[in-house]
Amino acid sequence: MKKISIVVPMYNEEAMVDSFLARIKQVIDPLTDYQFEIVAVNDGSRDATLALLISAQKKEPRLKVVNLARNFGHEPAVAAGLHVATGDAVIPIDADLQDPPEIIPEMIQKWQEGYFVVNARRASRKEDSMMKRWTAKKFYDYMQKLSGKIKVPANVGHYRLIDRKVVDEVNLLSETNRVFRVQVPYIGYKTTEVLFARAKREHGKSHYNYRSMFDLAINAIISSSIKPVYWGLKIAIGIGVITGVSSLTELVLFTINLVNSSLLNGINHPLWLLLNVLFFVTTILLFVLGIISIYVGKTFVEAQKRPFYIIEDVVEVQE
Repeated sequence: MKKISIVVPMYNEEAMVDSFLARIKQVIDPLTDYQFEIVAVNDGSRDATLALLISAQKKEPRLKVVNLARNFGHEPAVAAGLHVATGDAVIPIDADLQDPPEIIPEMIQKWQEGYFVVNARRASRKEDSMMKRWTAKKFYDYMQKLSGKIKVPANVGHYRLIDRKVVDEVNLLSETNRVFRVQVPYIGYKTTEVLFARAKREHGKSHYNYRSMFDLAINAIISSSIKPVYWGLKIAIGIGVITGVSSLTELVLFTINLVNSSLLNGINHPLWLLLNVLFFVTTILLFVLGIISIYVGKTFVEAQKRPFYIIEDVVEVQE
């Protein structure tokens, strides 16, 4: 009998613990051909999430509680769950139930058909705000352009089924700057998808704000591509061309001014030209230095080799 692990990171989710476990139970109980474990990762919650999870083990022996030493963040919590999960396949899913557990049987079916990765992809984003739809579209557009051979699927988050082979390869990746939705397509293997409609959050409030999305976007780009490093060279070439044209134009205007100074009175003032050049060059230099500083910062973090997460303990029902 094959075993499937459901990994769910939780941070201050006391309002969702019971609802999540109830929905998951409704989905997996009829699937008697498989053995299940639910790996709930408490990511340093400050509310009653941990206590509720440990209490829930009395009724749900398949529940395994991974308690992190502090709040490390969503990506580290997912990574911790992947390391603890023992299933032949693993399904990461968020606790807010916006990603419906009801498509898990369909994902398992695709897995049994021979796919190693089954992505759960949102059919549309019509329930999102205009700003969120726009930023999401731009993020995936840029990722497709920058990631090269790594094809990051659009509108696919952490929710997916991955085979044990893929899980083991993801666990072997040593980078600190981990982005799960980039790591899985980097690994490869035969992939398909299941479409779903995203629901509204049932209880509590989302911890994923625009700042979190911005950090995710930066980390995803940095972890999958070094193309932005070359933007400075391309910009430098562009500036060289513009400077050449500008110098030629300035020479022509200067010559005309020598012939008849009244024709270009006030237009060819050297101080005005100097200020424009200085502002333009300063902006470009700051932009290039900003890109370089991001990579230097990420390199510094990688060089520290600090653990991505620290597990305080793992609580499970003894058989």
